[in-house]
Amino acid sequence: MNTGITSLAKLTEVAEVYPFAGYEPLFSIIALVFFVVFIAKQISMDKAMHEEMLDHTSEAIATPAE
Repeated sequence: MNTGITSLAKLTEVAEVYPFAGYEPLFSIIALVFFVVFIAKQISMDKAMHEEMLDHTSEAIATPAE
C-alpha cells in the first residue's frame, strides 16, 4: 500500500485522511451524553428492582440476606 507521501517536508499540505475530520468534539459530547443517560437509566432500574424486592419480602422474591 502506497500513500504517495515521500517526504515530511510538505506535511502541512496534506489534508485529512479520514471522514468526518473536525467533528471529534461533537462526537465526544454525544458519547458523554449517552454515557450519563445510560448510567442514570441503570441506576433507576436498579433502584426500582430493589424497591420491588423490599415490597415482596415474604412472597416470590428472596432477598440476599435469606
